[in-house]
Amino acid sequence: MSAAKKARFAKVLPEAPMVTDGTIAFDTQGEAFFSMGEGTHRVPMSMHAENRARLCERLRKRPEIGAAAVVFLQGGDDQPVYDTDTNWAFKQESNFQYLFGVKEPGCLGALRVRDGRALLLVPEMPEAYQAVCGPRKPPAWFHRAYAVDEVMYVHEAKHALESLSAGELLIFQGDANRDSGNKLPEPEFEGKASFKIGREASQIFWDEMNECRLVKSPKELDVLQYVNDVSSHAHVAAMRTSRPMQREHLAEATFRYQSMLRGCFRTGYDCICGSGRRNAILHYGHPAEPNSELVAQGSMRLLDMGAEYHCYSSDVTCSYPVSGTFNEAQRAVYGAVWAATLAVERSIKPGVNYKDMHRLSQRTLLQKMKEAGLFIGDVDAMMSAGLMSYFMPHGLGHSLGLDVHDVGGYAPGVFCKDDPSIKENLRLGRDLKEGMALTVEPGFYFIDYLVESVVEDDKLSAFVNHERLKEIWTHCGGVRIEDDVVITSDGCRVLTVVPREISEVEAVMAGQEWMVSAACCRQYHAPGPRL
Repeated sequence: MSAAKKARFAKVLPEAPMVTDGTIAFDTQGEAFFSMGEGTHRVPMSMHAENRARLCERLRKRPEIGAAAVVFLQGGDDQPVYDTDTNWAFKQESNFQYLFGVKEPGCLGALRVRDGRALLLVPEMPEAYQAVCGPRKPPAWFHRAYAVDEVMYVHEAKHALESLSAGELLIFQGDANRDSGNKLPEPEFEGKASFKIGREASQIFWDEMNECRLVKSPKELDVLQYVNDVSSHAHVAAMRTSRPMQREHLAEATFRYQSMLRGCFRTGYDCICGSGRRNAILHYGHPAEPNSELVAQGSMRLLDMGAEYHCYSSDVTCSYPVSGTFNEAQRAVYGAVWAATLAVERSIKPGVNYKDMHRLSQRTLLQKMKEAGLFIGDVDAMMSAGLMSYFMPHGLGHSLGLDVHDVGGYAPGVFCKDDPSIKENLRLGRDLKEGMALTVEPGFYFIDYLVESVVEDDKLSAFVNHERLKEIWTHCGGVRIEDDVVITSDGCRVLTVVPREISEVEAVMAGQEWMVSAACCRQYHAPGPRL
């Protein structure tokens, strides 16, 4: 455009510029941060720079990683809804989010291991993009917004890697994700054949990345505390507005609304909003069973919902009677699950193996349900027979972070299947470390086919009071309590702030105020010396 035409355009252009920074803003010192607006948590982009530095420090300690190694990642892309021209809601790939915190799809990232120099590659948008999606942001904006050393365009990937003197690329081609069994696709770019991909070194990179993500930094823990505060507010609102003869999904609507008011527009997973016997469906709320049934009078509810912020997820479950008051059978099952929760949270600390905590929760549930009259006989014999696998057919918990089932549940080279003594899908089975974030989620369920298996098995059936089984089952399909916790130097801090004691649940449902604040978090100091 000529100078004369630019001057002519300037005369008609509104004085106030169009603001499209969106969720990226800058503080008085010019430092970038992510935020969903007033009253929401500010996540400094320096957090991601620190994550990059931590990864490079770990990689430099590995003799298998050469001096010319460069980490090369592909960010998430928009995915069309089948053959339509609309897209599924975009979420950034978790490893890319950890290192760069970039909200835009279609990016690439390079990180030179020897000095941590970070280079972000962004798509160069056509002019018509502006009419559909808004102004095109120049590389200078990305450079400032994401606290990286340099920004180039995606089509310049070959030149970018040459500028970093990349002798070996480290990509995500290690083991598959421990929970899904899936692998990330290998990054593709023009000129890829010019570079060596270190296959052995990439496995090491995969392991070290998972270990980095396992232990959270203080800034990451601030984000996790925020999403737990939001989830706690939303759970309490859902609890207070629950009524019999409502559709189950109204609890989901309340939770999502309350979360969105606080800047959390996504949940970390599909909301689980069961009631009655449907509480025994562990992942109820999927498309075939979409939280759609009526809530019966006198039934228990089980709500498993977690808000997400800046891609970090919470994972919280509350169980309570829709009447607002526990009957005897509901009180017995809930009390047993709460006792198991407390037993674990009062025992965990650095050095404790989570497999032992899984067994502790099973033993506590067996003992408490024996006291409630459901089980008969010796608890050790019940443990040896694997009785709890039929009433809690899942693991005690999992790592938590950028994925609701976050990485690092087992040490590198170790897998859940390596321990045949654990029959359930225990996603976390390693010695705990300070700074780990994880869930504690014992439960007790009456799942039709599993109860049938117990009744038909002579050995297992001998442990069960059948009359008491029917009595409890009639009033309680299942109970789960799920807290998010962080491991401290000598115990744990519970990030989740919701009513847990039976007296608290009943009081809040009767209208009593409930304070949600990080200052209200329960803290436990486990017995024994610190590591």
